[in-house]
Amino acid sequence: MSARIAIVVPRCHERLVGGAEALAWQYAQLLSKQYAVEVLTSTAFDYMRWDNDLKAGVEEREGISIRRFHVARGRTPYFHSLHRNLLDAFARSAEKPPQARYCWPEALEEEFIRAQGPNCPELEAHLAAHADDYAAVFFLPYLYPMTLDGIRAMPHRRWALVPALHDEPPAYLKTFAHMARSAPRVLWNAEAERRLGARIWNLDGGNVVSMTVATELVTPAREASPYVLYCGRIDVSKGCQQLLDGFAAFKAAHPQSDLQLVLTGNDVLGIGNRRDVRYLGFVEEQRKFELMAGAVAFVQPSPYESLSIVLLEAMAQGTPMIVNGQCEVLVDHVNMSGSGLIYRNQREFVDALARASALDARKRSRQGEKARDYVLANYSREQVTARLQAEVEALASA
Repeated sequence: MSARIAIVVPRCHERLVGGAEALAWQYAQLLSKQYAVEVLTSTAFDYMRWDNDLKAGVEEREGISIRRFHVARGRTPYFHSLHRNLLDAFARSAEKPPQARYCWPEALEEEFIRAQGPNCPELEAHLAAHADDYAAVFFLPYLYPMTLDGIRAMPHRRWALVPALHDEPPAYLKTFAHMARSAPRVLWNAEAERRLGARIWNLDGGNVVSMTVATELVTPAREASPYVLYCGRIDVSKGCQQLLDGFAAFKAAHPQSDLQLVLTGNDVLGIGNRRDVRYLGFVEEQRKFELMAGAVAFVQPSPYESLSIVLLEAMAQGTPMIVNGQCEVLVDHVNMSGSGLIYRNQREFVDALARASALDARKRSRQGEKARDYVLANYSREQVTARLQAEVEALASA
C-alpha cells in the first residue's frame, strides 16, 4: 500500500478559484500518482463568513479523499473590528523594522488569527490522533487558524508549511514568524516570496517548489472590440478598485480608444454597469484561456501575490502582461521573462495601457514568445512534480 499524504487547507471545492485552493488541489493531484492523498479541510465555502455550507465527512474526487470538518467558529463582525485595529497599528508602526511592526501581546495576536476563522477543533483532534498515519502533512496557507492549530496538534515533525506569503499587514504578526521558523520544511512559490519570508519572518531556507500551470495553446477569442483582461476575485484587496479607476482614467485620456476592460470571476466589489467594462462572471477554463489568448494584455493589479496562477496561465498563452509594481513576485515575472509592463501609480497604468494597445503584431508576438518561454522553462508539470516528491521523501525519512 502506498504511503499516505495529508494536505491541510481551509477550503476545497471544485468551484473555488482561489490561489491557495488551486495550489492545494494541484499538489493533491500531482502526489496522487504515487501516494494515497487526503485533503483535510473545513465545511466552509465562503471565506467571508466560514459558514458550514458543505457536508462534513469524506468525499472522493479524482481518486483523492476530501475529508471535511465542521466549523465551530467562523467570522463575525468582531473580527472586522479587530482587523481595523490591526490595520491602524500597522500604519502607526510604518517606520519600525518588520519584526517590530506590532506591540500586541501573543494572546491578542492569536485572538485575531482565530477570530478570522475557520476554527475546526475536530480537524485538530484528527491530526493529534492520526498524524502517524501520514508519511507527510502539508499545511497551507500561513494565514488561518487551521494551519496554526493544526501544526500545534502534530505529534511528529513530518510536516511542512506552504506559506503562500503576501506582503500584507497580518503577515507581520510575530505568531506567524514563530510558526514559520518552527517548520521542519518550508515550500515557497517563488524566489521573491522566499526573500519576503527572510525579510519579515527572519526565516532562512526553504525550497521553491511552486506549481505548474496549463500551457496548451488555444484559439484566441474573437471579441467585438479589443480588450484587456483580468481574471480572479474582483475585490479591493486584489487591487480591482484601482484597476477600474485606472481604466476610467485611460478612457478619459484616450476618448477615441475602443479598448474595453473584461473581468471574470467572483465579483465581491460589485462593479455594476460601467462604460467599456464587461463583467462575464465565472467562465469555463477553456473560455478563460481563449480570452487570455485574445487579449491585448492581461492585467494583474494585485499588490499581494505569492505566485499569481492566472498571470502565468496568460503568459503561457503568449499574452503580454501589465502588473502592479508593488508586488515583488509580479515584478520578478516581468524582469525574469523579459516581457511585460510594470506600473506603480495611475499615471503609469494609463501609460502601460496605451503602450500595450500600440504594440504591432510583430512586437506583440515577440512579447508573447518571451512570456511563454519563461513559463515553459520554470513551471512544467515534470519540474514541479519532481520538486514536490523530493519534499515528501525528505519528510517521510525524517
